[in-house]
Amino acid sequence: MNNNNSASDDSPASIGAIVTLGAVAVAGFNIQPMYLGALADHLGLSAEQLGIIAGLEIAGGALAGIFATFWVRRWNWRHVALVALAALATGNLASAYVSDFALLTTLRFLTGFLGVGTNYALAIAALSDTHHTERNYSIAVVVQVSVAIIGFTILPSIIAESGVAAVFFPLGTIAILLMPFTRFLPNGGSPDEAAQAHGVPVSRLAIWLALGCQAVWYLGIGGVWAFVERIGVEAGIDAEGIGNALALGMAVGLAGALIAAAVADRFGRVVPFAVAMLGQVLAVWHLAGLEDLNGLIIAICLYNGTWNFALPYIFAMAALADSRGKLVVLMSTAQAVGLTIGASMAGAVIGRYSLMAVTYQGAAAALAALGVFAMLAAMLRTVEHP
Repeated sequence: MNNNNSASDDSPASIGAIVTLGAVAVAGFNIQPMYLGALADHLGLSAEQLGIIAGLEIAGGALAGIFATFWVRRWNWRHVALVALAALATGNLASAYVSDFALLTTLRFLTGFLGVGTNYALAIAALSDTHHTERNYSIAVVVQVSVAIIGFTILPSIIAESGVAAVFFPLGTIAILLMPFTRFLPNGGSPDEAAQAHGVPVSRLAIWLALGCQAVWYLGIGGVWAFVERIGVEAGIDAEGIGNALALGMAVGLAGALIAAAVADRFGRVVPFAVAMLGQVLAVWHLAGLEDLNGLIIAICLYNGTWNFALPYIFAMAALADSRGKLVVLMSTAQAVGLTIGASMAGAVIGRYSLMAVTYQGAAAALAALGVFAMLAAMLRTVEHP
């Protein structure tokens, strides 16, 4: 099936190119704790400076999602991908050899906007146009988590010897190597073609509910994930144990995405998402009463597993909700906004109450996201089983 001139292309080559593009785009974010640690150790940056760099890179990605609403149905996706990959390569390769804080901050913002955010928005739009959305989004999550696991496994020793360049140089090089494969991407198509791929037209409110669900859910994730290591420390768990729990959690997260790919929409979308959100609540309940390493392992594995299991379902619902295929790119912006506000809110509630307040934030956000998801599903009931 060769459908490259339309809004939808379900050929293996196209799906492979889209999934790889998305994985390369977010690889830096997925291993961000590692490269921020490298910046601290090898460039002597303070915690405040690291926070500024991380925040501006995320902000760049969020702005890219907003800007994508302008070009996503107007510009050829292959051309956009080439430019965005060039920006990703340039930004990362330059970052490998920059030590000035102001210049590095500017580079990371531009890389987040032109490279990371633009490529990720394109991947979201392209996957939303495919006909097996849960399966394809699940494959994308599997590849992204696999890349992160590989990075966490092989990079620490290389960073110890080569410094920051050990992180940024491979990211830039991979972006260059991916450029020839942009020819397998679909062209993008017009809004009318996208509407045909997305199915029955629905109210514009539906896509805003999907975006709201994503933002609310990530408000909880942003808080819990930012402080889960501190929760472990407060429980008296050593750094090595916490690191092992986080690594194991990544592996279970991979399993969660694989299960979502296998289940797809056999049980609809509300039931799997509900199971995932209730799993998140159970995970933070374990964190709230944390006593030892075994409890931390259970909590992190359950949290990561349900997190990655739920992702394909919210993206699939957003694809159905956005009948013209223009606003689904804002899912990356909703993600970034939720993470940013969630981490900031968590810091505030911890200062006023205690570290355990973060777990209440995570549970409340998961339940609220489930409520919004159920409302969205009711609105889309005519297209829930395309």
